[in-house]
Amino acid sequence: MRFQVAAKELLVIFTTVIVIKSERTSGALTTFTHIPTATTTRKYINIKNSSSRSMWRHVSSLRMQCSARNGRLHSRHRQLSRRSLVFECLNRDAAAAPYTTSHLQSSAQLYSDVCTKRRRSRLFSVVPSASHQDEAVIATKTIAEIETTDNDDASLFEGLSSRPIENGTWVPADPLGWAKNFGRRSAEKDADLAKRIHLKPGDEGYFDVSDVQVEGVTIVRTKEQAEIVMEKLMNADPSIMHACDTEVMAIDLGNVGPVGNGYVTCASVYSGPDFDYGLGDGPGTSLWIDNLDDSAGLLQMFKPWFEDERFLKVWHNYGFDRHVMWNEGIDCLGFGGDTMHMARLQDTGRSKYGQGRGYSLEALTDELLGRRKKPMKEIFGVPRLRKDGTAGSLVDLPAIEDMQRKPEFRSNWIAYSAYDAEGTWLIRRKLQELLEEMPWKHGENLYYYYFKYLREFGEVLTDMERRGVRVDAHDYLAGVEVQAREDREYHVAAFRKWAASRIGPDGLAINPASSLQLCIFLFGGAVNKKTNEPTEHQRTIQIPREEIPAEAILAFQERDQKENGGGETEEEETPDSFDMMTAEQLKTMCRGHGLKVSGKKSELKERLRGHFLAENGSSEESTDDFGTMSVEDLRDACIVRGLSDRGNKNALLKRIREDSAYANELISANCPRDRDAYKRISEALAEAVRKDGSGEYAKIMAAVKDKEAAESKYVDVTITSIGMTPEKYTAGGAPSVTADVLRGLAGDPLGDDPKYGSAYKFFGGGKAGHDACVALYSLTCVGSIDTMISNFLTSLQSLADQDSRV
Repeated sequence: MRFQVAAKELLVIFTTVIVIKSERTSGALTTFTHIPTATTTRKYINIKNSSSRSMWRHVSSLRMQCSARNGRLHSRHRQLSRRSLVFECLNRDAAAAPYTTSHLQSSAQLYSDVCTKRRRSRLFSVVPSASHQDEAVIATKTIAEIETTDNDDASLFEGLSSRPIENGTWVPADPLGWAKNFGRRSAEKDADLAKRIHLKPGDEGYFDVSDVQVEGVTIVRTKEQAEIVMEKLMNADPSIMHACDTEVMAIDLGNVGPVGNGYVTCASVYSGPDFDYGLGDGPGTSLWIDNLDDSAGLLQMFKPWFEDERFLKVWHNYGFDRHVMWNEGIDCLGFGGDTMHMARLQDTGRSKYGQGRGYSLEALTDELLGRRKKPMKEIFGVPRLRKDGTAGSLVDLPAIEDMQRKPEFRSNWIAYSAYDAEGTWLIRRKLQELLEEMPWKHGENLYYYYFKYLREFGEVLTDMERRGVRVDAHDYLAGVEVQAREDREYHVAAFRKWAASRIGPDGLAINPASSLQLCIFLFGGAVNKKTNEPTEHQRTIQIPREEIPAEAILAFQERDQKENGGGETEEEETPDSFDMMTAEQLKTMCRGHGLKVSGKKSELKERLRGHFLAENGSSEESTDDFGTMSVEDLRDACIVRGLSDRGNKNALLKRIREDSAYANELISANCPRDRDAYKRISEALAEAVRKDGSGEYAKIMAAVKDKEAAESKYVDVTITSIGMTPEKYTAGGAPSVTADVLRGLAGDPLGDDPKYGSAYKFFGGGKAGHDACVALYSLTCVGSIDTMISNFLTSLQSLADQDSRV
């Protein structure tokens, strides 16, 4: 017995390809299932006998063949299943067939076995051994081929509303031919990289590194060296496992994947302790292939070896390396294994989400070999300098191309990348030993299971990633995003309008994406389950002005005018120029007027106000005359003020000046902050600027005027609770406002059969309850739309490549 379905065919049998507005179909939406894959290792062989061909015919063709009497389709055949139709065709034509009855029975049994295995949901379909099949009748076919193959291509599409466009790119004979070049870098990226990967002598950033050698590493930098190594590799024993690795520049893995991104700056290979690459370094070295600057494009000379299935190559995270090699036009074949997959099969407890250290090469080399691969930052990290020029604790990593080019990094860089390949080879050998000790079934072990099944399946996964999924990013998704944002604006406005009807104009400024604001608005005043203290019933929050809708700003202005009766109240404080000054500017003003410069910003402002408001705002005494007084006069002044007259002149001056500053603060505190006081201070400041010879006051007042002209960056929004009762709480004990909580409050008020949430009863039912549920329903829609925009619409558009694939 042998397996009928190769691992590569799993892509076809267990996946459904959805084409959205594809240029290959005339319909708007077509779903194709069970399309035969181009990578299958079994090929069609023409079936000479028409009765045996019946096994693979479309069900409609089988019905016509079974009931072909005077050109009529008998009604009973309409009810028969495919299996019954096949058996009837075989039995009816048995006598006329050029083959023996046993041949036909064998074919019927083959089809019966296929159907039986499908009903049992087996991963693979089992067929009789080759000795029981007529080589002229059939080669192994997949279930997908059974259901889709027919003489007439039109039968492939029976029941589908769409058809391939005439002279289009999709043809049944080569169903995946149109996708063979997917996953490559775009021409724009190639053009950009061409300027960066091939620096020449005299270019900025170029270094002559031709004399750099690393012990234990065979370095290939020229075509002559590549030819010698290629001869060794192409004549190597096919039983040898070659471990391979790449290093890549121009890729931001935090935002994009390796498909269509990045450039391979170098590749490393390790073929075991006995392999000699032929450049005089002896056996057991690692091979390092330069692909940058003087050696740019050298990797292409190794393309025949990387694409030769005879030579097995093992990788760590094959999905990454195969994709970046495909960016260089090299389709890596001869997949010998992925040490990340093998390690996961051997021990699933290594996951970082549990107690393990993960499946990185660093973690596995440390655990399995005792020779930890040092991370890049540990070897090449450069401490970030502080402002004083000393090295800080933060470490920056140079660009990949810099580490490969610059002489101070190059030796360590070659050793680092070469050990990636050597470590992978050693890990694979160790994992093979461990897996061989773990039994599987039928007397086999887990390494047999991995090598026979999971290895090829791992390659299928990279095929799927390379092919991707087609999305209509530039037209369809862009239009959906526009509509989604319009819908969001509508729902936000609906919720805010209802909130304003409950708490006033502040409701128009609530941020529906802020859990804090929603918690206060909906459940403020509820008791925290952990602290047993009531939550805030009202809170004023500073919100950036640009986030406040224009209608809310207008509502705030109308409210303020209404509350003030169209003018100012007696209690209203008019801000003056001192409110716009910084602490340093206030100290400069105090220093210029002989006032105390210590204290808080508020004390400085009151001190200056008292000084300018004293004696009807006269600024004649911009500086005091205490410094010209004698010691005896200072003592008399202290006695008059009720101060101590002890100490030297400096002590007496300090005491009197502090008393004067305090008196000015009292004057400022007792003087009303009205328009008259504002006018007096403004006039006094203008006079001080006129008399100031240094120009410092003029600079300060110019900055104050600029600040007064600019609007405040923030707006105070006061959110008051409507007092609903929470039913769910966060881990910290606060009321929860997650999506499920909001859906419970809103229900489905807009359905054909409206179902109201708990908010309906809270607001007394009727129109008030209905309006509350509708507003809260809009709030849930805002959350759903935000998720769709951020997780799908924008990300898919940004990730789609030049072929509209993701």
